[in-house]
Amino acid sequence: MGKNVFLRAALGLVAFALLALAQAFSLERMQADLQALLAQGPRVAGTPAVAAAGEYLAAELRKVGYTVEFFPFTYSRTHDQGSSLQVGGVSFPVSSVAGSPGRRVEGPLVVVPGAGLAADFANLNLQNSIVVVRRGGIPGLEKARLAAQRGALGVILVTEEPSGTRFSFGGNSPIPGVTISSSDGEALFGLTGSRAVLDARIVTEEVQGRNVIAKRGQNPLAIVGAHYDSVPGSPGANDNASGTVTVLELARQLANSPLSERIWFMFFDGEEDGLWGSRRFVEQNLELVRGLKAMLNLDMVGVDVNVSLGIGGSQELRALADCNALQVACGSAPGGGSDHVPFAQAGVPVLFFFRGLDPNYHRPTDTVADPLLMAQTGQLVQGILQRLLR
Repeated sequence: MGKNVFLRAALGLVAFALLALAQAFSLERMQADLQALLAQGPRVAGTPAVAAAGEYLAAELRKVGYTVEFFPFTYSRTHDQGSSLQVGGVSFPVSSVAGSPGRRVEGPLVVVPGAGLAADFANLNLQNSIVVVRRGGIPGLEKARLAAQRGALGVILVTEEPSGTRFSFGGNSPIPGVTISSSDGEALFGLTGSRAVLDARIVTEEVQGRNVIAKRGQNPLAIVGAHYDSVPGSPGANDNASGTVTVLELARQLANSPLSERIWFMFFDGEEDGLWGSRRFVEQNLELVRGLKAMLNLDMVGVDVNVSLGIGGSQELRALADCNALQVACGSAPGGGSDHVPFAQAGVPVLFFFRGLDPNYHRPTDTVADPLLMAQTGQLVQGILQRLLR
């Protein structure tokens, strides 16, 4: 009985601490922001949906006194023109993955076992083969790169979504890649050794992207950012309306603070196609970028996959994160794959806030993010900025 009372008291203290944590950040307002972004549908770069999302962010930031600028840029993106797959003379319905090269390849079909994690590729002879692997666990681009490193000519990703749903590698794949639904593609796992012909028919289109920049001063010492675009077919609640809404609410919290004159809040477009918004900004603003003390990037912070908030990047900056005081469980995060990377490559100390790949990653079912988790992340970032720029 005594232990149960103690446990209930401890849980009550934790709940109280979490509520206190969220008080400064309005959970209701963050939920409203989240729904406003999701209402646009998939926010694919270059589409009216992402343009509307950018206008929403700009309007909200102007309400609290920021000067808002749009940073336009262009880049090339691939578009499917009727990709096809034949295995053993049988046709299967496939869609090319954005970021795949256009190419026709053929070779024996080889199945990657298990979930297709990095360890599952070990010791496989994939020379001149077409690889079939389940989607999930690790990004599809990593699977394509692992396959290419072992000599594969192409990769087929089997997904839970209907055939015709198009995904993005989030970068440039070294080999052609297509997706197929599990209902259409499950038979492929029994066709090892069969002759496969994969034709990724792709054309290139020019995309007009647009970053949103909120500022009160002209010489920032720190940039806090998140990408607000999503992949085709996904409303992108966790990836990455969660980071976007958190940065927006953080900007509101700091609007009347002297800190706001030393921070630019940036919302990047074109991240899902290869970090284009952050790349172009760094390329065109090198002098400003090299004067930064830090770039803090929030990506997928609304679903608690690992029971902790992953923080990656500079150890010096990470030491400023007071996780214990805010009762936030903190772990480590991978170093690559999001908009902090171009800044790090330019020599800027960076931090990356990331809660892991949730089961709805890059899927039509990415419709939910938790404002409380987002508020925890925002409070932690706020504390880092206060210690860094005081």
